[in-house]
Amino acid sequence: MSDGSRMGKAAYEKLQAAFFKTFAAVPAPLRGETIAVVNGQPFTWESAYIEIRNDGKNSIDILRQLKKINVIKE
Repeated sequence: MSDGSRMGKAAYEKLQAAFFKTFAAVPAPLRGETIAVVNGQPFTWESAYIEIRNDGKNSIDILRQLKKINVIKE
């Protein structure tokens, strides 16, 4: 995980699993759409998937944004 002090491991894994489940239901033509902006960097479904799968430095912020706008739920 990119920064364990900001989110517990269990909470992170729960949001990560919710993201992967939601991502699987997103139609391929929509996966290029921007879904989050972190530190000025836009993330599409596809780039967010890569960032979250690799536990990248922005993964927690992406997950938090998606949770905040109810795209994913814990």
